[in-house]
Amino acid sequence: MGKLERYFEDVARIKAEGVSANGWVTVVREHDGDLKVDIRPGMLRRCSPDQVASEIRTALLAAVADHRRLYRQLRIDYFGSPIGVELFTPSEPTQGEGHAA
Repeated sequence: MGKLERYFEDVARIKAEGVSANGWVTVVREHDGDLKVDIRPGMLRRCSPDQVASEIRTALLAAVADHRRLYRQLRIDYFGSPIGVELFTPSEPTQGEGHAA
C-alpha cells in the first residue's frame, strides 16, 4: 500500500469531538460521518430554548473545527504542508441568529 492510500485511509478514520460553550452538549463525528450528540441531564429543564440551540450549535461547530484541525494535521504529517486546508474558526452568531437582540 502506498503513501497516498494510507493517507486516504487515515482521513477516512478521523473521529472529531466538540463540546458546547457551557459544557452541556458533546458532539462526536464518527469516522463514517455519523454524529453522536450527548446532552447532559437537566439541560432541557434549566435552559431556555435559545440556550439549548446555542449549546447544540457551539458543540457542532467545535466538532467541525476539531475535524478540520485533525485533517490539516494529517496533511502536514503526510505531505509536509497544510496548503489548501485552513483552520476552521467558528464565527459569532449574527443578530437574529440563535439569540434575541
